[in-house]
Amino acid sequence: MTNLARHLFVPAALALALTLPAACAAQSPAPAPRPAVSTTPAPSQAKGRVEYTEFESASLGGQKVRGAVSLPASYDAKKTRRYPLVIFLHGLNNSERDWEAEGMQARLDELRAAGKVGDFVVAAPFGANSFYLNAKGGAAYEDAIVKDFIPFVERQYRAGGKPAQRVIEGLSMGGYGALLIAFKHPEMFAGVAAHSAALFDGLPQAPAATTDRLASFRYTLAAKLFGTPPDEEYFRANSPLHLARQNAARLKRLKIYFDVGDADRYNFQPGNQQLDAALSSAGVKHEFHLAPGPHGWAFLVARAEPALTFVWNAFSR
Repeated sequence: MTNLARHLFVPAALALALTLPAACAAQSPAPAPRPAVSTTPAPSQAKGRVEYTEFESASLGGQKVRGAVSLPASYDAKKTRRYPLVIFLHGLNNSERDWEAEGMQARLDELRAAGKVGDFVVAAPFGANSFYLNAKGGAAYEDAIVKDFIPFVERQYRAGGKPAQRVIEGLSMGGYGALLIAFKHPEMFAGVAAHSAALFDGLPQAPAATTDRLASFRYTLAAKLFGTPPDEEYFRANSPLHLARQNAARLKRLKIYFDVGDADRYNFQPGNQQLDAALSSAGVKHEFHLAPGPHGWAFLVARAEPALTFVWNAFSR
C-alpha cells in the first residue's frame, strides 16, 4: 500500500442511516417503571470472525460480487438477536479482504474486549475502483450498494433492517463513496463515517503536457467516472462537497464523522476542511478531525477507537 495507485483518488471527482403498545385499560394496574438502559457495552473476551461470501448484483448486470462480513462472537449464540450494521467501503486497489488483512478486525476485537464498543456486523463489498458511484455510461456501483448489497446482507444475516440500525463508513476512495451514498440517501442511515476521504472541489482537465503523468492519471480516471470528456454537471451531482451544500436540510438527520491525517501524502486535507466548512455554514452538525497521521489504513487503524466509538454511538439503541 505504498504505491500511488493503491491509495490515490486523484480525479478532481474526488472533490470533492419505532411505538409503544396502546395504553393499558384504565382498570389495569400501572406498569412498573422500566430500568434505565445502559449504552455502555459489556466487555467481551471472545473474538469475532469474518466470513467471505458473494452476492448477485442486478445493478451490475447480474455480476457476482465478492463481500466480507464481520460477525461478533455473540452472533452464533444469540440466534434471535438482530444486530446493527456497518457498511464498510474500501479504498482504491483494495478489496473486501483488507478490513481483516490490514488490522481493523483485530482492533474491533480489542475495543470490544475493553468494553468501548458493543456488537455489530460489518459488511464490506468489493468495490473495484468505482468510487462507489454510478459512472456515466459505466458500472452502477452506487446502485449495487444501495439496491443489491445492503438488501443481500440484511436477508442473509441478522443485521440492519431499518435506518436507525445502519451506518456507512469508508476509507480513502471508500470515504468518498460513504459520504456520496449517505449524502444522496440520508434517509437510509443513522450515520456516516469517512477516513482519509478523497475529496476535491474541481473536475480534472486534460493535461497540458503528455509528460505530466499525474494529471494524465487524474484525467483518465475522471473520464471513466464522469464521461468522456468529463462532464462538469455529472461530476457536481456526484460530489460529496456539492451534495453537502445542496442537501443540507436532509443531512441534519445524519450523524456525521470524518477525519484526515495532517501528513496525508495525497493532500486530501483541504478537501476535508472544505467539507467541514460547508457543513458548518449550512448548520449541519458533524464531527471533523485533522489528526496526526498519514493516509490510508495506517491512519484508520491508529484512529480505530474514536472511529468505531462514533459508529457504535451512532446507532439508535
